[in-house]
Amino acid sequence: MKRTIRNLSLVLSLALVLSLAVPALALEVKGSYTEGMATATDGSAWGYVNASGIVSIPIRFEEASDFSLGVARVKEEGKYGLLRQDGLWLLEPLYDSLTSVDCGVYIAQREGVWELLTVVPVPGKDGATHQLYTGASSITVEQGTNGKEIVVRWADRDSVHIPLSSLPKTLSGLGVPFSSFSLRSGRTASFSDVSGKDWFDLWVDLAYNLGLMEGPGDGTFLPYSTLTVGEALKMAAVLDSTYAGRTFTSGGDPWYTNAVNYCLTNGIITENTFNSYTRPITRAELALVLSATAPVRDAEDINDPSRVASSIPDVSSGDFAASSIYTLYSKGIVSGSDKQLTFRPEAVITRSEVAAMVARIARPEQRILLWPSADSPTYYHAAGIQLSSATS
Repeated sequence: MKRTIRNLSLVLSLALVLSLAVPALALEVKGSYTEGMATATDGSAWGYVNASGIVSIPIRFEEASDFSLGVARVKEEGKYGLLRQDGLWLLEPLYDSLTSVDCGVYIAQREGVWELLTVVPVPGKDGATHQLYTGASSITVEQGTNGKEIVVRWADRDSVHIPLSSLPKTLSGLGVPFSSFSLRSGRTASFSDVSGKDWFDLWVDLAYNLGLMEGPGDGTFLPYSTLTVGEALKMAAVLDSTYAGRTFTSGGDPWYTNAVNYCLTNGIITENTFNSYTRPITRAELALVLSATAPVRDAEDINDPSRVASSIPDVSSGDFAASSIYTLYSKGIVSGSDKQLTFRPEAVITRSEVAAMVARIARPEQRILLWPSADSPTYYHAAGIQLSSATS
């Protein structure tokens, strides 16, 4: 009897091992990796796997597109929506059709009514909205006298014509935040040292598309190289001038002179902030510089500042650049280097890490909610997109 029980135990143990070794679902990865993700299917539904082949957004959709510039279109229960890589809905699945135009603008149709949507919500007295125009009988992209244009038509009023060439200006006039940093279709990065499986591929794509970062000109991006003080000041000058509509032309002798002068003139640094512009900048110093730029100053707090100040394990009130570091966390621009939100203020910073920071400064829809909560009065809550996640 003991031998029988022992043999039965062995059989059950082997069965358990085999069941753990074989995936519950046989997934097939389709296409190539882009921005650290790939579409995958079990034969009946679609989802996403990360670079390790682990399902990161559940296999539950009827359709799923590749990620591009931080968004992917999916279809769920017959309706289309937009996801970002952490499974957060940027546009919830409400639409019978959803087509990208440019600059984060989409043409959508819902129950026979057409809408022009923006992925970055527009604040208003009744809360934020993704709708630029709604209730239309049709919205199309057509060839106009001065190039392609969006044409919004209603049955009972005059149509609206929006030239694609002036779409960023139109978005600004309609109150879309950070529309000076508009995504442009067709401007894609292709660096020999950046792979579609790299965690930073998304951020390099965005930073390059927005004109905030580029490579040295030899087809590489140098993602693991450190950033110098001069390079950081040039980046700050580009961010600040683009957002505020100021004039900045890089160059000078030495090459960082114009950037230094711009940052001095516009209060980003003082004469005593740095004594060398060619050495690597530290993470704390970069926080000091970026937090002084106009787009960061104007960005909303989406994470509670007091909770931020008490949660970062290696930055205390009174430390060098502490308030600047807290600002970047509060505004969703950084989340630290680990799950404990560690910042490493005295460490140098790589170009790939910087790409993530500047992309989040420029694009509000990519900012990080550290503690999503229905009770948090955040930018994303106002837009109605913060808690509905495809991973839940």
